[in-house]
Amino acid sequence: MALPKINAFPKYKMNIPSTGKEVRFRPFLVKEEKILMMAMESNDTAQMLDSIVDTLDACIEEGFDKKEATTFDVEYMFTKLRAKSVGETAEVSVKCDDCEEENEIVIDVDSIALEVPQLEKIIEIDDNIRVEVQWPSYRSISRMNPDNNQTDQMFAILRACLVAVHTEDERIDLVDVAADEIQEFIESMHRSQFSKIQTFIESMPSLKHDVEFKCSKCEKDNSIELQGMQSFF
Repeated sequence: MALPKINAFPKYKMNIPSTGKEVRFRPFLVKEEKILMMAMESNDTAQMLDSIVDTLDACIEEGFDKKEATTFDVEYMFTKLRAKSVGETAEVSVKCDDCEEENEIVIDVDSIALEVPQLEKIIEIDDNIRVEVQWPSYRSISRMNPDNNQTDQMFAILRACLVAVHTEDERIDLVDVAADEIQEFIESMHRSQFSKIQTFIESMPSLKHDVEFKCSKCEKDNSIELQGMQSFF
């Protein structure tokens, strides 16, 4: 005799931040939570990131492309998914600005918002050359070497943002161009040209939430901004 089915899954709606597209999703199940827990215990960053993206892919009905999802798509959407799966509050430990005492703060996870700036995706390099940019995918960021220094990380993110180079005569899709040639193109820019692309990268949104609390030890009033998905769990 077959075992009965336990749950009729509730369905919720959320928007993909980078596109504004609405998708439907269900809470994650014990089997998916088990995979997330095992990934966390492994202390392997790539495995943890892959498990988060795979969980989103399993729980969202359709319209989610895990290969194209941006870093902030994944952060925001996993936060919403976790709120409906585990609970809409999370307890986080935050240090006092003054005495550095760890304070336990309860956050309403479902209220965390994300603002996506509307930026020009075609950047003029000179009178004849423009570059087409996009927010880097979560997959491309997760595959970067975490042991690289800050400069190498910045250049890796920059390469991940570049989509194509436009000239007067053609559009060159950079997926067809060797990595060393792209690197040479970037390094040939002067400071003001490079800064235009760097500004785009630095404008990439991230989960942020302001918390205010009185330190349990020194009683100082604190106002702190939490940033990034790792700050909330």
